[in-house]
Amino acid sequence: MRDKTDQIIRAAINVFVKKGFLQATTQEIAKEADVAEVTLYRKFSTKQNLFETVIKKVLENQFQTKIIKIAEENTDSFFLKILDDRLETLSKNHKMIKMLLAESLMGNLSNDLNFPVLIFNGLKKGIQLHFDCMNINANVELVAQQIGGILLSNVLFINGAPYFELTHEEKKVILNHHLQSLKANL
Repeated sequence: MRDKTDQIIRAAINVFVKKGFLQATTQEIAKEADVAEVTLYRKFSTKQNLFETVIKKVLENQFQTKIIKIAEENTDSFFLKILDDRLETLSKNHKMIKMLLAESLMGNLSNDLNFPVLIFNGLKKGIQLHFDCMNINANVELVAQQIGGILLSNVLFINGAPYFELTHEEKKVILNHHLQSLKANL
């Protein structure tokens, strides 16, 4: 049973990335997943429910759980790992991220699935946890906004090769540049 669900979710990601929420059809998703459309409806009931499941799965797997795991590391390591992980993930999935941003901006997502807000709130929660662990008294909101801006600019304004294609040294230069600007706000 789980395999069919995973097949449908993978197919839905592909179709939603190509077409966006409004233009994607359950028929296309079922075809891409190699399942009957009725199977898709049995598992998810509506296209909106499927879309929300896909978004939540991606956000939980790629963003929220990782930040909690590194909260107790020193501040430089914490910021570097957040930035590296997020830039890597966003650059590998830039089409899906752009689609999610577009869907959010067009109001096609429910309030509890507003992609930019979810990402920002996840960042704030992780940063607050880190600051609490390290006994740092700094403006969590400002730091989360700065990291959000760094991430957003790397999705919208790709200059040259995407982050995930850069060499280790090129990534290190970018990460250290961002780290210095983040530390200026502490």
